[in-house]
Amino acid sequence: MPEFTLSLLFQLLPTALLLLGALVLPILYTRVIRRILDGLHGHLTEWLYILFDSYVQPTALIIRATLFYIALVVVPFSFANTTYQTILRLLFDLALTFLLGLGAWRSAPMCRLLLRSAQNKLDLTTNNTMGRFFENIFRALVAVFTGIAMLDRLGVPVAGLLTGAGVAGLAISLAAQSTLSNLIAGITLVLEHPFGIGDYVILGSSEGTVEDISFRSTRIRTTDNVAVTIENSKVCSEYIQNCNQRSSRLWQFTLGLTYDTTREQLNKICHDLAQMLKEQPTVRADTVTVTVDKFNDYSIDILVRLYVTTLPYGEFLEEKSRLNLKIMQLVADAGCSFAFPTTTLDMPAQK
Repeated sequence: MPEFTLSLLFQLLPTALLLLGALVLPILYTRVIRRILDGLHGHLTEWLYILFDSYVQPTALIIRATLFYIALVVVPFSFANTTYQTILRLLFDLALTFLLGLGAWRSAPMCRLLLRSAQNKLDLTTNNTMGRFFENIFRALVAVFTGIAMLDRLGVPVAGLLTGAGVAGLAISLAAQSTLSNLIAGITLVLEHPFGIGDYVILGSSEGTVEDISFRSTRIRTTDNVAVTIENSKVCSEYIQNCNQRSSRLWQFTLGLTYDTTREQLNKICHDLAQMLKEQPTVRADTVTVTVDKFNDYSIDILVRLYVTTLPYGEFLEEKSRLNLKIMQLVADAGCSFAFPTTTLDMPAQK
């Protein structure tokens, strides 16, 4: 009996050593590779570091699965027959395919590098919508191809499944044309990047600051603090005006002076007003024009046109207020008055 026990233990020794290695070696491997990657982080390109880092855990699991597989193959039991070997090999192949797909799944952050290399103007630091968008597409493709590989290993007729999936996909696409058009429009917005998060845009009859861009829609915050959600397909069909991409803002207004203003006063006001505006640091001096525009029903209109380099809307309003006060003082110093609608009644003298 002791001889039988020793013989059995001797036969089980390789299996026990392999099982022990399956428990210990992946841990040691992970620690060593992590330390090597940390040391090489400054020398590797970012995409290569992400790729290696994504496969550290899956390769450790592959080592564990391989050692478990070998341990179960060499086990000296009577049930280690052909069927047992076939099932064990199938399970190992499935695990290997899954773990390789897991590594690809974990490398999805490389999609953000593609956005950055394309000089995308979306603010991915504060809003990760587009980053998640491409990561989800990448992971969906990885899941599909991994699933197909595993089904093929199981002997499932993948070609027939793909044909059926194509027919089902066609039916779904016909039933969800609006959703698909918005999805395609969202991809178009990412590729063409006409605006980004935080930009002030005008989309048809809506204007405001872009807060979010999702798979289906774009949300902007109007000047009266209302959140407006617009479908991406409608955004792409509109004329998109990105106010943040301009170098200056047009400011055009009319000053109405009373009809008792003399020609000399008009000349002085036009000259002084143009000079005052050209001296402002926020005004492009070469764009300032001040002209007597027309004779209105109750006023002589002076047309003022200029470009202001202050771009943020709130700061632009503050600059307008400051300049308006200067204009008001300038008109008062010239001895002129602003016109307003008036009516004069001539009463006939009583006889």
